[in-house]
Amino acid sequence: MAGKFLFITKDKKFLFDGKVREVKKELQDLDGMEIRFARPMIVYELDGVNLNYFVKNYGHLAVGDYTVLDLVDLLEENNFILYVDHEKRKVEVFVQGKDEVITLPYSTLDFLRYLLAKTSRGVLLESTTFDLIDEN
Repeated sequence: MAGKFLFITKDKKFLFDGKVREVKKELQDLDGMEIRFARPMIVYELDGVNLNYFVKNYGHLAVGDYTVLDLVDLLEENNFILYVDHEKRKVEVFVQGKDEVITLPYSTLDFLRYLLAKTSRGVLLESTTFDLIDEN
């Protein structure tokens, strides 16, 4: 089982406990929950390029245990939180309804920044520190 994760950004909180949801009120029970400080993930938008472009041109490219086509299918059909952990140098995908966390190679991050700019269902986050969240 993936467990419970609370992602805290400057403006929002997101919970993954088998479901993906934004937390609007204070949580009473944090027992067994892993808390991660995050910021919105930086993505790179390409004008005139859509998700179909990536599938057509890179569909069979391996991104860890998934091809781009498999990854796009998974991310476009399910709610998810994608979290880049810069300290541990890994990319984790928490998919609603999946029991396991999907790990993608950190070395694919530059490509993922372009691909994920085209997805529509997920929360894209990357690690930060509490000090950076607390600024301003």
